[in-house]
Amino acid sequence: MKRSSHVITVAVAACAALAAFAAADVLHLNNGNSIEGEIVKETENEVKLKTPVGTIIFKRDDIDHIERKASPLQQYEPEAARLKDDDSVGHYFLGVWCKKNGLRKQAQQEFLKTIAANPNHEGARKELGYVMHAGKWVTKEEAMKAKGFEMHKGRWIALEEAEKFRRIEGQRQWRKKLRRAANLMCGANPAAGRKVFEAISPDDGPRVVTPALRSITGHKCALAREEAAKALARLRTPEAFEALVEAVLNEHDNEVVKVIVDRMKALNSKRAAKLLMQASRDLRKTILTSANDRKPGIVRAITRASAAMGMLGEQIAVPELARSLLLKIDYLQEIDSTTDITGPSGSSLTPVGPIVFQNGSVALQTATTSGVTMSTSTKTTKVIPTYYNDEAVAALRRLTGRRLDYDRRKWLEWWAMHKPVFPPQPHEFELN
Repeated sequence: MKRSSHVITVAVAACAALAAFAAADVLHLNNGNSIEGEIVKETENEVKLKTPVGTIIFKRDDIDHIERKASPLQQYEPEAARLKDDDSVGHYFLGVWCKKNGLRKQAQQEFLKTIAANPNHEGARKELGYVMHAGKWVTKEEAMKAKGFEMHKGRWIALEEAEKFRRIEGQRQWRKKLRRAANLMCGANPAAGRKVFEAISPDDGPRVVTPALRSITGHKCALAREEAAKALARLRTPEAFEALVEAVLNEHDNEVVKVIVDRMKALNSKRAAKLLMQASRDLRKTILTSANDRKPGIVRAITRASAAMGMLGEQIAVPELARSLLLKIDYLQEIDSTTDITGPSGSSLTPVGPIVFQNGSVALQTATTSGVTMSTSTKTTKVIPTYYNDEAVAALRRLTGRRLDYDRRKWLEWWAMHKPVFPPQPHEFELN
């Protein structure tokens, strides 16, 4: 009995500290204490009472008598029926009582009745989640939206940030979709893959679609690269146009290069020529300071740019083509005196990259291959092979009708004597 009395005393003390708990029953004990809770089970020998601190089992011998009380819901119903509709004060305090006693649904109803009777009741408005904004009560959601915020994954963020998240997610979905379509073009159903690319239009959102198409311009399938270029041209935006220039710099299939150049020419041939000229200049400046394994890819990109400038047919490219005729490439190598150096020469150069053209300038990515054979070293030697840019010569002949071969000085002299007068071009992007 001593142990039982000790348990009862501790339980009573703990429950007394939780005055907010609304009980339905009261157990009056033999020792004079009483404890409130909800009787969840009764037998001849014991009573199981649910309290705020847990469920306690009392022996019948320890209980003097049980006082049965109405539950909070039983207490609420007659009180709610008694109140008049226009009694905002009564409904409000009844709602507070319901909230305190765990009747959340009923509390919500009482607060709604409160503002129905008194629309400006501050307490009920706050209980319902309203806030004051611009002199009137609005929901928190309405207030946050009015302030320029949007709900994203359970938290409020600025509209600009939300738009960024949507754009990133959209780009991810488009990459996934176009990757599947590209794989179809390389596999058993090219027609189905082509249909996906042909359906792309400016209505799909160029800022979302362009990065996805840009990634496909490096796909292993030439058909997919062609369709990606055609779709970029249909978007008719500066970003898509620059993606086409980048595609030219990284493309190794001449037929695909022709497709890309034809699309750029139809959009704005002078703009395309200027971007390719800028890319060629950037690459020529970069080549001497780049790592050895990047140099072959840079040279190859310059030759592709040269070929594209010739296809465009714009004479403004003549000076840059002349400067790209002979490309000297510094290789600082540790070599044996009897070792042959296999460096970049002729058309055997392989691309290294990819090379990224964005915002009117070139950036080089991590190299993946090397065009130079390394050997066991005994000393440091600087090797400067010269690459003869056949594509630049062919482009110059196409643009001028002259045959001055690799003599840069003569080409520049011809340009000084024969260059046409070009009308001023606007700086902004324009389409033909």
